[in-house]
Amino acid sequence: MRVERAVLSAALLSVISCGGSSTGPDSGSNSCATPLSATVNGVAWCSPLPQAVVSKSIVSIAGFDTVITSSVAFAFAATAPGTYSLTFGTSGAGSGTYVRGGQGWSSGLAGGTGSVTITTLTSNHLVGTFAFDAVPSNGGATGTIHVANGKFDMSF
Repeated sequence: MRVERAVLSAALLSVISCGGSSTGPDSGSNSCATPLSATVNGVAWCSPLPQAVVSKSIVSIAGFDTVITSSVAFAFAATAPGTYSLTFGTSGAGSGTYVRGGQGWSSGLAGGTGSVTITTLTSNHLVGTFAFDAVPSNGGATGTIHVANGKFDMSF
């Protein structure tokens, strides 16, 4: 079942990265009472139906905004609560990505930075915070995307 979720999340992010554009990170509601939320370049971003997969020591979280025009995803190695790197060049680091309108940014490239803090990690529940600065990675993306105030509280 977890492998199926990982495949579904990857497929969903592929579809999102190929579609539409948006006037901002979340053209829908600015209310972020959702399982996955953040501020992207100073604008509220929310994901009402994110996916989390924990397989062995790899944690993957992905979601798309309420109007399905942008996505936030990150993955890192963790087996217990703690703070983990999403910064390029750090040994064992993970990566954070932001995709909008076919353009992509990643913290896993030179110039990218970030971290995720896990406060709860059980066999079926994940709670924590995250922030990352992502540099252009594809699709003609330009500038740095600042993802801040990220929060997640997800059961899986």
